[in-house]
Amino acid sequence: MEKPSRGPSRNILIVEDSTSISGFLCRQIEETLRFHPVPAYTLAQAREVLDEGGDFFVAVLDLNLPDAPNGEIVDLVLERKIPAIILTGTFDEDLRETILAKNVVDYVLKDNPRSLDHIKYLIQRIFRNQEISVLLVDDSRFFRSYCRHLLEAQKFRVLEAENGREGLDLLDRHPEVRLIITDYNMPEMDGFDLVARVRERFEKNEVGIIGLSAQGSGVVSAKFLKMGANDFLPKPFASEEFYARVTQNIELIEFIDELREIAIRDPLTRLYNRRYYFEAGGKLLQEAREGNIPVTVAMLDIDRFKRVNDRYGHDAGDAVIVCLADRLSQSFGKSHIVSRFGGEEFSVLAYGIHGQRAVRYFEDFRRLIENSEVVYGEEVIRFTVSIGLFFGSDEPLPHMIREADRQLYRAKRGGRNRMMVEP
Repeated sequence: MEKPSRGPSRNILIVEDSTSISGFLCRQIEETLRFHPVPAYTLAQAREVLDEGGDFFVAVLDLNLPDAPNGEIVDLVLERKIPAIILTGTFDEDLRETILAKNVVDYVLKDNPRSLDHIKYLIQRIFRNQEISVLLVDDSRFFRSYCRHLLEAQKFRVLEAENGREGLDLLDRHPEVRLIITDYNMPEMDGFDLVARVRERFEKNEVGIIGLSAQGSGVVSAKFLKMGANDFLPKPFASEEFYARVTQNIELIEFIDELREIAIRDPLTRLYNRRYYFEAGGKLLQEAREGNIPVTVAMLDIDRFKRVNDRYGHDAGDAVIVCLADRLSQSFGKSHIVSRFGGEEFSVLAYGIHGQRAVRYFEDFRRLIENSEVVYGEEVIRFTVSIGLFFGSDEPLPHMIREADRQLYRAKRGGRNRMMVEP
């Protein structure tokens, strides 16, 4: 029997007694999702895999196995804190209630033509949930425990607060929170005030908020939404509806994140584009002026890039551009703004370095590129860059870029593969 992979968990337990269904699921998961499926065909085999210490982030389970005809496999997996997606060949309301009462991720009918797509969607959703933090704010310890149980069953990271004031404190310490689920009626700070305070700092597409209340869904829901909540859910609620609302709000934020990334990233290199460079660079420059922090603008250009395209082809030219982008990102991407300006030209807005320190940084980078190689097919391509620098934060950003660009052209005219700084 195959053993699960080691390292960060990308392992999925597949328990299905039909070898054809199991084999098909495993192939699809491995080939299209790039996760690692581990098959078992009986309850006994599944227990053996789990007892060997397999680390699984989700399990896909057949409800009826030869040695476990009544869904015993579900209890075994849930005892190990592994989210479970249920496969079943039949369905009725009693079975639905029984399955959902166990707090599984979802149930899927085997004979549904779209079952495989839904299983793959659920697997990807659970995997992404592991990196998402949700803040629960409610003065009822019992209700927080109930919601935590629901959320952790789908692998969310969960934080708890007893009231709005404590919730804000937690949000200060955990800015990675993407969703807040808050009750209305709480001591010290109620849900309305919490929503208003959160919206002073975060837009709806940055942190989602779901309001809750047992006081009906009329006036309370309207006020929650007017204060800035994304959604409202009356208490009590069905677990299915809770999951649907949570997932809907998380996925809307993720979708907006993806759109924003598309808007601000260069599609070839994944570096920031000119639009983002000017938008974020202007803010960074203002911050530097207020804090009297030095700034350096660098303009970089690949030397004789047309020769690369003419000799090796445009795909090889793209490989050279990507190589330079990767080196720039590794050298400057964490603390500074790195952008592809277009074609073979790049810029770095270096925050907190100038003068001889900046000269050393970028001269080291020039030498790094000079000694780099791009392997393209059977060809080994070497290339160099020219660099122009401009120091200071008192001038407008477009002026700083023009001056750095002027130094770049001095480097080109001086023989290329060199760096020039304002006289």
